[in-house]
Amino acid sequence: MRGNVIGFDRDTNTGAISGHDGNRYDFVTQDWRGPGTPQRGDIVDFQAIERRATDIYLVEAIYKPPDIGHFYFSPRGRISRSQYWLKFVLPYFVISTVLQILAAIGGPWSALNTAVSAVLGLFGLVVFWPSIAIMVKRMHDRNKAAWYLLAIFVPVVLFIVSLCAWLGPVVVAAAAGGDAAVEPPAMNAAGVATVVLGIILFCVEIWFFVEFGCMRGTIGANRYGPDPVRPR
Repeated sequence: MRGNVIGFDRDTNTGAISGHDGNRYDFVTQDWRGPGTPQRGDIVDFQAIERRATDIYLVEAIYKPPDIGHFYFSPRGRISRSQYWLKFVLPYFVISTVLQILAAIGGPWSALNTAVSAVLGLFGLVVFWPSIAIMVKRMHDRNKAAWYLLAIFVPVVLFIVSLCAWLGPVVVAAAAGGDAAVEPPAMNAAGVATVVLGIILFCVEIWFFVEFGCMRGTIGANRYGPDPVRPR
Protein backbone atom coordinates (compact mmCIF):
# COMPACT_ATOMS: atom_id res chain seq x y z
CA MET A 1 0.00 0.00 0.00
CA ARG A 2 1.07 3.58 -0.56
CA GLY A 3 0.62 6.62 1.64
CA ASN A 4 2.15 9.87 2.86
CA VAL A 5 4.17 10.37 6.01
CA ILE A 6 2.15 12.55 8.39
CA GLY A 7 5.05 13.16 10.73
CA PHE A 8 8.03 11.64 12.51
CA ASP A 9 9.25 12.32 16.05
CA ARG A 10 13.03 11.93 16.35
CA ASP A 11 12.84 11.88 20.15
CA THR A 12 10.53 8.86 20.36
CA ASN A 13 11.52 7.37 16.97
CA THR A 14 7.87 6.99 16.08
CA GLY A 15 5.79 8.31 13.21
CA ALA A 16 2.53 7.99 11.35
CA ILE A 17 1.46 7.46 7.75
CA SER A 18 -1.78 8.44 6.09
CA GLY A 19 -2.56 5.51 3.82
CA HIS A 20 -4.17 6.07 0.46
CA ASP A 21 -7.01 3.90 1.76
CA GLY A 22 -7.92 6.70 4.16
CA ASN A 23 -6.59 5.05 7.33
CA ARG A 24 -3.74 6.07 9.63
CA TYR A 25 -0.85 3.72 10.33
CA ASP A 26 1.75 4.12 13.06
CA PHE A 27 5.36 3.01 12.70
CA VAL A 28 8.71 3.04 14.46
CA THR A 29 12.25 3.58 13.15
CA GLN A 30 12.84 -0.17 12.78
CA ASP A 31 10.06 -0.27 10.17
CA TRP A 32 11.75 2.36 7.96
CA ARG A 33 13.67 0.97 4.98
CA GLY A 34 14.32 4.23 3.14
CA PRO A 35 17.41 6.47 3.19
CA GLY A 36 17.79 9.05 5.94
CA THR A 37 14.80 9.73 8.16
CA PRO A 38 11.12 10.05 7.21
CA GLN A 39 9.95 13.56 6.33
CA ARG A 40 6.43 14.93 6.44
CA GLY A 41 4.85 14.53 3.00
CA ASP A 42 7.14 11.71 1.78
CA ILE A 43 5.34 9.24 -0.45
CA VAL A 44 6.02 5.72 0.80
CA ASP A 45 5.11 2.13 0.08
CA PHE A 46 4.49 -0.11 3.09
CA GLN A 47 2.92 -3.26 4.43
CA ALA A 48 -0.15 -2.69 6.60
CA ILE A 49 -0.71 -4.96 9.59
CA GLU A 50 -3.87 -3.82 11.34
CA ARG A 51 -3.06 -0.17 12.13
CA ARG A 52 0.72 -0.53 11.94
CA ALA A 53 2.98 0.15 8.94
CA THR A 54 5.98 -2.13 8.38
CA ASP A 55 8.61 -2.53 5.65
CA ILE A 56 8.29 1.13 4.68
CA TYR A 57 10.13 2.13 1.49
CA LEU A 58 10.53 5.64 0.19
CA VAL A 59 8.82 6.16 -3.19
CA GLU A 60 9.30 9.90 -3.58
CA ALA A 61 10.84 12.31 -1.08
CA ILE A 62 9.16 15.59 -0.29
CA TYR A 63 10.88 18.65 -1.74
CA LYS A 64 12.67 20.89 0.76
CA PRO A 65 13.03 24.49 -0.47
CA PRO A 66 16.72 25.47 -0.27
CA ASP A 67 17.82 28.03 2.28
CA ILE A 68 19.43 31.27 1.12
CA GLY A 69 22.97 29.89 1.14
CA HIS A 70 22.03 26.75 -0.77
CA PHE A 71 19.87 28.62 -3.24
CA TYR A 72 22.51 31.17 -4.26
CA PHE A 73 25.74 29.23 -3.88
CA SER A 74 25.12 25.49 -4.27
CA PRO A 75 24.59 23.84 -7.68
CA ARG A 76 22.99 20.78 -6.07
CA GLY A 77 19.30 19.97 -6.30
CA ARG A 78 16.43 21.51 -8.26
CA ILE A 79 14.51 24.78 -8.35
CA SER A 80 11.29 25.66 -10.13
CA ARG A 81 10.62 28.40 -12.66
CA SER A 82 8.97 30.59 -10.04
CA GLN A 83 11.99 30.29 -7.73
CA TYR A 84 14.30 31.18 -10.60
CA TRP A 85 12.36 34.28 -11.71
CA LEU A 86 11.23 35.61 -8.33
CA LYS A 87 14.33 34.91 -6.24
CA PHE A 88 17.07 35.62 -8.79
CA VAL A 89 16.04 37.28 -12.04
CA LEU A 90 13.67 39.84 -10.48
CA PRO A 91 16.06 41.01 -7.70
CA TYR A 92 18.95 41.12 -10.20
CA PHE A 93 16.88 43.20 -12.64
CA VAL A 94 15.69 45.62 -9.94
CA ILE A 95 19.16 46.19 -8.45
CA SER A 96 20.80 46.64 -11.86
CA THR A 97 18.09 49.05 -13.02
CA VAL A 98 18.31 51.18 -9.87
CA LEU A 99 22.10 51.42 -10.16
CA GLN A 100 21.93 52.35 -13.85
CA ILE A 101 19.34 55.05 -13.11
CA LEU A 102 21.59 56.49 -10.40
CA ALA A 103 24.53 56.50 -12.82
CA ALA A 104 22.43 58.30 -15.45
CA ILE A 105 21.25 60.90 -12.92
CA GLY A 106 24.83 61.65 -11.92
CA GLY A 107 25.97 62.33 -15.50
CA PRO A 108 28.77 60.74 -17.53
CA TRP A 109 31.74 62.24 -15.68
CA SER A 110 30.35 62.83 -12.19
CA ALA A 111 31.64 61.32 -8.97
CA LEU A 112 28.26 59.59 -8.53
CA ASN A 113 28.56 57.97 -11.94
CA THR A 114 32.07 56.75 -11.15
CA ALA A 115 31.01 55.33 -7.80
CA VAL A 116 27.91 53.64 -9.20
CA SER A 117 29.89 52.19 -12.10
CA ALA A 118 32.32 50.67 -9.59
CA VAL A 119 29.41 49.22 -7.62
CA LEU A 120 27.92 47.80 -10.82
CA GLY A 121 31.22 46.11 -11.65
CA LEU A 122 31.46 44.68 -8.13
CA PHE A 123 27.84 43.55 -8.31
CA GLY A 124 28.56 41.71 -11.55
CA LEU A 125 31.43 39.85 -9.89
CA VAL A 126 29.34 39.03 -6.81
CA VAL A 127 26.47 37.49 -8.81
CA PHE A 128 28.70 35.58 -11.24
CA TRP A 129 28.85 32.33 -9.26
CA PRO A 130 25.24 32.51 -7.97
CA SER A 131 24.03 32.92 -11.56
CA ILE A 132 25.85 29.70 -12.50
CA ALA A 133 24.71 27.76 -9.42
CA ILE A 134 21.09 28.80 -9.91
CA MET A 135 21.14 28.00 -13.63
CA VAL A 136 22.59 24.55 -12.88
CA LYS A 137 19.71 23.86 -10.48
CA ARG A 138 17.25 24.92 -13.20
CA MET A 139 19.00 22.53 -15.59
CA HIS A 140 18.66 19.80 -12.99
CA ASP A 141 14.94 20.56 -12.78
CA ARG A 142 14.78 19.84 -16.52
CA ASN A 143 16.83 16.66 -15.88
CA LYS A 144 19.82 18.12 -17.73
CA ALA A 145 23.44 17.94 -16.57
CA ALA A 146 25.54 21.01 -15.80
CA TRP A 147 27.63 20.31 -18.91
CA TYR A 148 24.90 22.04 -20.91
CA LEU A 149 26.43 25.33 -19.71
CA LEU A 150 29.19 24.73 -22.23
CA ALA A 151 26.57 25.23 -24.96
CA ILE A 152 26.52 28.93 -24.09
CA PHE A 153 30.00 29.50 -22.61
CA VAL A 154 31.89 28.11 -25.62
CA PRO A 155 30.14 30.36 -28.19
CA VAL A 156 30.62 33.36 -25.87
CA VAL A 157 34.37 32.77 -25.59
CA LEU A 158 34.76 32.15 -29.32
CA PHE A 159 32.68 35.25 -30.12
CA ILE A 160 34.86 37.45 -27.87
CA VAL A 161 38.06 36.04 -29.39
CA SER A 162 36.87 36.56 -32.97
CA LEU A 163 35.56 40.05 -32.14
CA CYS A 164 38.94 41.03 -30.70
CA ALA A 165 40.71 39.63 -33.76
CA TRP A 166 38.39 41.59 -36.04
CA LEU A 167 38.29 44.94 -34.22
CA GLY A 168 41.65 44.75 -32.46
CA PRO A 169 43.69 46.35 -35.29
CA VAL A 170 41.15 49.16 -35.63
CA VAL A 171 41.24 49.90 -31.91
CA VAL A 172 45.04 49.91 -31.89
CA ALA A 173 45.12 52.23 -34.91
CA ALA A 174 42.63 54.57 -33.26
CA ALA A 175 44.71 54.71 -30.10
CA ALA A 176 47.91 55.38 -32.02
CA GLY A 177 46.38 57.96 -34.36
CA GLY A 178 44.77 60.13 -31.72
CA ASP A 179 42.13 62.32 -33.39
CA ALA A 180 42.92 61.06 -36.89
CA ALA A 181 40.11 59.39 -38.79
CA VAL A 182 40.10 55.62 -38.61
CA GLU A 183 38.84 53.39 -41.37
CA PRO A 184 35.99 51.03 -40.39
CA PRO A 185 36.99 47.36 -40.05
CA ALA A 186 37.01 45.35 -43.26
CA MET A 187 34.81 42.28 -43.48
CA ASN A 188 37.62 39.73 -43.39
CA ALA A 189 37.60 36.12 -42.14
CA ALA A 190 37.53 37.28 -38.51
CA GLY A 191 34.57 39.53 -39.29
CA VAL A 192 32.63 36.71 -40.93
CA ALA A 193 33.42 34.41 -38.00
CA THR A 194 32.21 37.09 -35.58
CA VAL A 195 28.91 37.47 -37.40
CA VAL A 196 28.35 33.70 -37.62
CA LEU A 197 29.23 33.18 -33.96
CA GLY A 198 26.96 36.07 -33.01
CA ILE A 199 24.03 34.39 -34.76
CA ILE A 200 24.84 31.05 -33.11
CA LEU A 201 25.09 32.73 -29.71
CA PHE A 202 21.75 34.48 -30.21
CA CYS A 203 20.05 31.18 -31.10
CA VAL A 204 21.60 29.44 -28.09
CA GLU A 205 20.42 32.22 -25.78
CA ILE A 206 16.88 31.92 -27.13
CA TRP A 207 17.00 28.17 -26.53
CA PHE A 208 18.31 28.70 -22.96
CA PHE A 209 15.53 31.19 -22.27
CA VAL A 210 12.81 28.82 -23.46
CA GLU A 211 14.30 25.57 -22.10
CA PHE A 212 15.40 26.71 -18.65
CA GLY A 213 13.42 29.88 -18.11
CA CYS A 214 9.97 28.97 -19.42
CA MET A 215 9.51 25.19 -19.40
CA ARG A 216 8.32 23.18 -16.44
CA GLY A 217 10.76 20.78 -14.87
CA THR A 218 10.46 17.01 -14.73
CA ILE A 219 7.16 15.96 -13.19
CA GLY A 220 8.02 13.95 -10.11
CA ALA A 221 11.47 13.08 -8.83
CA ASN A 222 14.39 12.77 -11.21
CA ARG A 223 18.06 11.90 -10.73
CA TYR A 224 18.72 15.32 -9.15
CA GLY A 225 16.04 15.26 -6.47
CA PRO A 226 12.33 15.66 -5.70
CA ASP A 227 9.99 17.81 -7.79
CA PRO A 228 9.97 21.42 -6.47
CA VAL A 229 6.40 21.86 -7.73
CA ARG A 230 3.89 20.10 -5.54
CA PRO A 231 1.07 18.30 -7.35
CA ARG A 232 -2.30 20.00 -7.09
